[in-house]
Amino acid sequence: MANVKSFMKKAAEQGKAAAPAPARPVAAAAVPVAGAAGIVAPSKADRRASDISDAIVPCHTRQEFAQEIRYHWNRSRKEFLSIGRYLNQAKEILPHGEFEAMIGSDMPFSVETAFRFRAVAEAVDTGRLSLDVLPGAESVAYQIVTMTPDELERAKAQGLVRPDVTRRQLIDFKRSLRPPKGVTPNDRRRQLLAEYARLKSRMAEIRDELRRDHGVDPDHHAGRTGVTIDVEAEDVDQFPTTDAAGDEA
Repeated sequence: MANVKSFMKKAAEQGKAAAPAPARPVAAAAVPVAGAAGIVAPSKADRRASDISDAIVPCHTRQEFAQEIRYHWNRSRKEFLSIGRYLNQAKEILPHGEFEAMIGSDMPFSVETAFRFRAVAEAVDTGRLSLDVLPGAESVAYQIVTMTPDELERAKAQGLVRPDVTRRQLIDFKRSLRPPKGVTPNDRRRQLLAEYARLKSRMAEIRDELRRDHGVDPDHHAGRTGVTIDVEAEDVDQFPTTDAAGDEA
């Protein structure tokens, strides 16, 4: 981060040169307090540091722009993770009712957003989601942490658990695994039978290839244990079909 470091160093030196001589300590009672929440107002030094960290660094090359964007991307990811951790600690420490009151009155986000922050932080802290694949927005990360274990494994296999995945990609993935709303039991039965038939047919193709090209009969392979696989494409016809009314043909 040569750009950021040099810029911050220069700004810090300028601020140091312009800083007034150290003042005598101020009594605690003289420190300004903002509102009933008791938040201490930021000092000029705090504001200066914040301005420096949020300043736009002049960039001229693709590498410099990518470098600065990655820096702020990673910073935003760490920030919402820290918020979630503070919320989880507050939930454990504050007296009954205080946490809910804090979320309702003192926070700049909704109860739903707070829940997402907490869920993502818990998933990372318990090891369910690795920090190196955490997306840069809590709404995207939340789509991952709300997956079932089986869905999560499938998402990983499809390369969807990564920092640059989009919320739309994750939502579409989840929808592809779950039956759409409004599907009747008969519709779902037809879907399952069709998928079962497809898999049986594929298994028959694999068995034929093993026998033909590799001289291996998977049904009687030496040392093989478990349930014998015995599928034929013709067996698909044994399953009853249903008409639109759901009656067996």
